[in-house]
Amino acid sequence: MNKKSYEKLIPVIVGQWRTGAYSIRDLARKHEVSVGFIAKHTTKIEKDGLAVVNAGVQYKQGLAENDEHFVNAVNDVVDERTRHIVFFNHAAIKNVSEAMMAKCENQNDYKARADTISKGRADVLGKTPDTAVQINNNPITEIQIKVVSP
Repeated sequence: MNKKSYEKLIPVIVGQWRTGAYSIRDLARKHEVSVGFIAKHTTKIEKDGLAVVNAGVQYKQGLAENDEHFVNAVNDVVDERTRHIVFFNHAAIKNVSEAMMAKCENQNDYKARADTISKGRADVLGKTPDTAVQINNNPITEIQIKVVSP
C-alpha cells in the first residue's frame, strides 16, 4: 500500500475505532495493516460512539417489521426534524457568538447579552428547570367563616 492509501485509511480506522465495536487487532486484520499502525492512530482517541451505535440498532429494530412505505415515511420525518435541530443549534450558537462580540455600553446591553446566552444555552443543551413555580390564577369565589363557641 502506498502512503496516500494509508492516509485515506486513517479516518476510516478512526471512525471504526470510535464505534467501540472493534479492537486494535480486529482493525489490523480488517484493513491488513500492522497492530502498531492501528495503535499509533487510535491511542489517544476515545471510543465515544457506542451510544450512537446502540441508538442506531434500536432505530433499525423498531423499523424492521414494518413495510417499506412506513419506513420511508419515518426516515423522511427523522431527516426533516434533524435538519431543523441542526439549523436551530447553529443559529443559537451564532447568536451567542454575536452577543459576545457586541460592545456593552450600559446595564441593558449586558442584560441583553446574558438573555441571549441563556436562550442559546437552552436551545442547544435543552431546558433544565431548576425551580418549578406554580401560579394559580383562580379567583376566590367564596369565603367561609366558621365561628366556634368555647
